[in-house]
Amino acid sequence: MENLNYLFAGYTIFWLLLSLYVFIIGRQQKSIEREIEVLRQEINQ
Repeated sequence: MENLNYLFAGYTIFWLLLSLYVFIIGRQQKSIEREIEVLRQEINQ
């Protein structure tokens, strides 16, 4: 039974880290999309 606690803790840490990674990647993608839009506007001027 004690091993199940470690398994649960391991899965919890894994999913928290994965969620954090996806959140950070999403923010970076939005930032890059904004930068691309600014560059497109500068090219079209």
